[in-house]
Amino acid sequence: MKLLGHGIYTFPEAARLVGLRTERIREWFRSRPSRAAVFHADYEAVDGDTAISFHDLVDVFVAGQLREHGVPLQTLRKVYATLQRAFDVRHAFCRKELLTDGREVFYAGLDSAGREEIIEVLTRQRVFPKVIKPFLKRIDYAEATSLAVRWRIDDAIVIDPEICFGKPIVESAGISTAVLGAAYEANDRDAGLVADWYNVHPDEVLAAVRFESRLAG
Repeated sequence: MKLLGHGIYTFPEAARLVGLRTERIREWFRSRPSRAAVFHADYEAVDGDTAISFHDLVDVFVAGQLREHGVPLQTLRKVYATLQRAFDVRHAFCRKELLTDGREVFYAGLDSAGREEIIEVLTRQRVFPKVIKPFLKRIDYAEATSLAVRWRIDDAIVIDPEICFGKPIVESAGISTAVLGAAYEANDRDAGLVADWYNVHPDEVLAAVRFESRLAG
């Protein structure tokens, strides 16, 4: 896959954005003789270093939330594989269909006779409506493919894989939060001065600073 337009994140960058440990994410993308990887990165490893795409990132976030709320890893693997087959897609957790109003996670499929059926994917765990759904509401999906295309990760901040290689930006200005945050710290925390330089509102500078501070914390 080409990098341009699909976002690119190292494991440490992904860990900061989704709030997981770097090693946990690395393990999910690592195959071993006795255990297959949970996910397969969209990009080939270069000199041993693996980078992931925007869709990989969304998959990881959803998986992380499920694990943090008690879904066993083996169940997560089965759910992901089942949804991949049902939707015939690579990135099952990036689908708009997960934005459900039900108390469980369901998907629409076809049985061997071609009749529509609704198959329960997760049992007992009720974390999607309470935990995952608020996150999914911050995702914009492509109408044609139903796949995630933008993540409104924070107030005034978005991740758009077609802008700045998918790094967080101030939505209205399209400027990296890291750039604005660094300029703010380098100039005596003068939001007005930085705003003038980048032709943005001081509140947008401060939004970028708050976001970067939360990532650093």
